[in-house]
Amino acid sequence: MSSFRAIGLGLATAASLAVGAAPAVAAPNPPSNPVKAAKGCPTEIYYKVKSKKVVNYWVPGTHFVDGKGGEITGKVDRSWTKEAKLEVGAEASVKAVWATVKGSVSKSATKSNTVTVGHWYKHKISKNRYGHIRYRVIGYKVLFEKRRVRPNCSEVVLDAFYGNIPTSKEGWKYWETKRP
Repeated sequence: MSSFRAIGLGLATAASLAVGAAPAVAAPNPPSNPVKAAKGCPTEIYYKVKSKKVVNYWVPGTHFVDGKGGEITGKVDRSWTKEAKLEVGAEASVKAVWATVKGSVSKSATKSNTVTVGHWYKHKISKNRYGHIRYRVIGYKVLFEKRRVRPNCSEVVLDAFYGNIPTSKEGWKYWETKRP
């Protein structure tokens, strides 16, 4: 069976040579001036985080003050939701920038954080001081840039805008002052 294949291959090569074609097993001659592949970059649009700052998104109705001295107690009486938002006029959506947020801002970033009713907090206040407590969702104020990569691999900034991005982190903040 193997000698039949060898004879068949020989006949096919001989037939192609008779017609003037190069045999299938022969390598082509390299051209004298080879064509170089064009260097370039695929054009794409992406979002980059230019800066980020940790911020508190204060839950309405949760700021309590007490003192001088003693103890302060607070409770979240109603639910509240903080959603991720981009500034008005931004040529992007939260959905479009979300991969950048998770990769460059925080893994705890979330599109929405709903604070539920029932969070209690109690803290002792130093003598002759006023105690303050307030409930918050911790998040980020982010400056995004919308960028395009050109075919020559240079980049151009198309837009810049801020976004308010909540995280899954929340809790009470306590501080003291000399005056209420």
